[in-house]
This record gives sequence, C-alpha cells and structure tokens, in this order.
Amino acid sequence: MSAWHVIVPVKSRFRAKSRLQPPPGVARPDLAFALAMDTLTVVREVVRADRVIVVTEDDKVSAEMARHDITTVADPGRGLNGAVQAGLREADRRRPGLPAAVLLGDLPALRADELYAGLRACAATESALVPDHDGSGTVLLTHHDAAALAPRFGRGSAARHARRCTVLELDLPTLRHDVDDIRSLELAVEMGLGPWSSEALATAGTKSA
Repeated sequence: MSAWHVIVPVKSRFRAKSRLQPPPGVARPDLAFALAMDTLTVVREVVRADRVIVVTEDDKVSAEMARHDITTVADPGRGLNGAVQAGLREADRRRPGLPAAVLLGDLPALRADELYAGLRACAATESALVPDHDGSGTVLLTHHDAAALAPRFGRGSAARHARRCTVLELDLPTLRHDVDDIRSLELAVEMGLGPWSSEALATAGTKSA
C-alpha cells in the first residue's frame, strides 16, 4: 500500500462533465458518477481508507464512500481549486506536515499498478506533477508537505504547476488518461474501462436500443 494521503475532488454528478456529450441513451450524471467510482475503486486498492480524502457535495458519492469507511469532506463550492484546498486542509488537520497527493477523479481506465508506480515516482521529489495524456492538464499533483501544495487546476494547469513542481512525463497511460469529451471516452474504452463505467455504458446502450 502507498504511504501517501490522496485527495480526490469529485464534483456533483449533476454538474460534472459539462463538455462530455455521452453516447445516445447515456445519462451524463450516471456516467460522471461511474467515472469517479472507477477512479476511487483503484485508489482504495492502493491507499488505505484512512488516507483517502474525497471532497464532494454529491450525496451519492458520500454514501458509497461511507460503505468503505472513507469520510468525505464537504466541497465549499469554490470550484476545483477550492475543493482541493479543502482536502489539503483536512490532510493537514489530520497530521501536519504529511505528504499529500491530489488525484483527479475522472480516470476510468486507471489501473492499480500504474497509480502505485506514479505515486512512487512522485515520492522521489519534493513536489511533482504528472500531466495528462496531451500534456496540458494535471492528473496527479504531490508535495511532501500538504500545507505547501498550491493547486492551480483548470485548462493549461500543467504549465502553471510546473513553475513550482517537477514534471514527470511517466509512461503510465491509464494514469494519464482523463476523460473530458467523447473522444477521450472512446480512447478510455479502448484502454479498458473499470466496472462502473463499463456497466453504465452497457446498461445505457440497452436502454437506447
């Protein structure tokens, strides 16, 4: 198991993935929830429950996390960076000075071995970022001291984070593949989706038939 405390911000399923046009018959909230659950399922395989911090306003996400003894932190409603900062404050409250990692919650093809390898690579430097598949966004951001981590998420975040962090261009495709639009979803399907997303798409396909 990884020694990192991992913060995963998860937007409400009703507001998430506004740029993603789902396939016919797929409800966007259901798909957004499934993407997050696949990500969190892998996180639970790699990180102990007491070291996972999920920041969300979604009651369904909170209920699912409670089933696995993971307490969620309320999203303050100030966007992604505000959610991340709330998670960092919780990490620092639990134990000041602990190392923390921020992982985006839209990595439905993520594999446990790649997440573990990514966290291990980040441990070799004080602060690191792993960019997404096209190099512009950030999927993983770490610092050996949670209080010193400065989130600058949003479009083009990799360049902003690179001013303070070591950029790790890791050959870990499932870790670096976030889903924001239909094309990235299609590529995630080719890579192999987790069970939640696979079921959401299969069930919706049946409904639309």
